[in-house]
Amino acid sequence: MTLESAATVRSAPRYEAVAQELIQQIEAAVYPVGSKMPTEIELAETFGVSRATVRSALDTLAGLGLVSRRRRIGTVVEAVRPPVGYARTVTTMNELVQYSTETVRRFLSSRATVVDSGLAVRLGLTEGTPMVHVQMLRLLNAGQRPLCHTDLFLAPDVAERVGDAVQRPDGLVNDIIEQRTGVVTARVDQRLRARAVPGELAELLEADAGSPALEVLRTYIGTAGTRHLTTVSLHPADRFEFNLTMDRAQG
Repeated sequence: MTLESAATVRSAPRYEAVAQELIQQIEAAVYPVGSKMPTEIELAETFGVSRATVRSALDTLAGLGLVSRRRRIGTVVEAVRPPVGYARTVTTMNELVQYSTETVRRFLSSRATVVDSGLAVRLGLTEGTPMVHVQMLRLLNAGQRPLCHTDLFLAPDVAERVGDAVQRPDGLVNDIIEQRTGVVTARVDQRLRARAVPGELAELLEADAGSPALEVLRTYIGTAGTRHLTTVSLHPADRFEFNLTMDRAQG
């Protein structure tokens, strides 16, 4: 099998594609817990990539707690699933799209609403604005505990043109909007904050009410500078990591 034939993650860096394939093989018991994985050279030949790529992939697995790596022993499988449900670096639009390819959406409901004062302050919307409110869950795999609950807020005309496509399990709603309306996203603003899982979402998220969670507010801005989509995702603390790297400015 070559990397090109492994349809795990089409646009991901090579090491991520290898890592995802290895994760699937561990879940399928190709490499059971306690077993040794092939060497870097063997894996490089299997995937048709360099040893450096394999090394980065194995480092990713080790960071997730799936394997341990020791000199003279090799790489040993330690767990089938990571203690944290999902980990991804999301700093570009491409990485946000990549997130959607690795997870599935479960549609819950859609209804017309009007932005009240609380929602206006929380989301930065104008009070009294009509919106369509869509609720959904996002999961790593069907049948697993949800990674997050998401509230989407769309303008009524956008929602009308999107139609029931939002009920599809795959892809980003933003992509569907671009395909149906021609509105192209130029920027996504993100705001993160810690909060507790509210009682009304505890059962849906299969989490304890009051337990810690990460809220991610995303505002999608088009090329004309106007907002066409706002989403609020609530991730239970044990199922998601958000990684951000900051470099010191030179000069």
